[in-house]
Amino acid sequence: MSQTDAATPASPRPVAVLLGAMATQGAAAVGFWAYSLLAPELARETGLNERDFGLAVSFIFLGTFFSSPFTGLLAGRFGGMGAIALVLIGMAAAMLLNLAALWSATMLSAFLFGLFYGPQGAVSMTLVAQSAERRMRGLFLSIRHSSVPAAAAVIGRLLPPLMLIAGWQMGVYAVALVLVAGAAFAWAARPLFRLGGEGRARVAERRSFWLGIRGRFRVPAHLRFLWGAGQIFAITQTAVTFFSYLYLLEVAGLDPVAAGIFASNLHLTALLGRPVLGWLCDRTERPHAVLAGIAVVTVITVGAMLNVGPDTPVWLLVPLAVACGVSGQCWNPVFVTAMSFEVADDELAEMNGRAFSFLSIGWMGTAPVFWALIEFTGGYVVPYIIIALANLGVIAVLMRGGKGEK
Repeated sequence: MSQTDAATPASPRPVAVLLGAMATQGAAAVGFWAYSLLAPELARETGLNERDFGLAVSFIFLGTFFSSPFTGLLAGRFGGMGAIALVLIGMAAAMLLNLAALWSATMLSAFLFGLFYGPQGAVSMTLVAQSAERRMRGLFLSIRHSSVPAAAAVIGRLLPPLMLIAGWQMGVYAVALVLVAGAAFAWAARPLFRLGGEGRARVAERRSFWLGIRGRFRVPAHLRFLWGAGQIFAITQTAVTFFSYLYLLEVAGLDPVAAGIFASNLHLTALLGRPVLGWLCDRTERPHAVLAGIAVVTVITVGAMLNVGPDTPVWLLVPLAVACGVSGQCWNPVFVTAMSFEVADDELAEMNGRAFSFLSIGWMGTAPVFWALIEFTGGYVVPYIIIALANLGVIAVLMRGGKGEK
């Protein structure tokens, strides 16, 4: 019997691991979202455009691309929570570079933050996946992922007023303090949260570190269809969250307040929708099919988005925000659940890291490519049609690949 199967619903350990993972992931998410909230202040400080500092997101995912494949090595040497404590301290140090109030310093800060951010999520997801029973894994992973939109909601309401009252520098210090507090908790909790197969992973990593660097960036043959679908979902995530907000401002003519409410509703959908879809994965034991269902929602969402204009009733934006939240924000835990069914426990940390590195290509590259298509074609129609067609392909691939899940 595997470690995962040995866990029982009555055991407090899966719940304790889930709460610990949510706490540390929430701290990391506060740091991630802080870059967007700091952009207006840094733009005002430097005289640059806010969009210039918006490039920080691309630099974050550039960092995750390089660091995530080494998650297995980090977890093997420092353990689950030990590794998380280490990278949270690194994120805090990277955040402080923003105090230089230079564009170059912020981009360097974002890149270094991404280097530490990549392994954190992969280790956290592995801890939750290994501790929960298979029949509850989707729900637990989804609840853990819900800490990200929850952190976004909290910091979005607290950080701007803090910076207005005490200055943007105090905002940087506050975010760094949250990250340090998360690291302290993770370090104190090290004995309670251990990855399955840590000893075996440590020996394997020592033997294969130098010989396996290129292999860490290779897509495993048996996961290539799932990871390919994940790449499309990563691209879709940027298209139907960030660019839907811009579309409503530029094309539909919404004022910033109405567009902000739309974005808030989108994140609230993610907060509630992730556990629902995780529960659905557990009930059906077919996460591939659930991912295909998300792709169906995406195709419908894109069609609806392209029909929104200045005359669209405001109330119709509510179901559209819900659809954008489902298609753009709810796929991540379902993807991790699907992969956990195909990977051995002692390989899960490394595979989660390698998958996150691969998906970072989509998160990193979508914004500049989408912008280029908008400029070249004169609008949003062509890039959104490409998104819809890509998701139609995902539906076919996932329904074929998920036949053997049960």
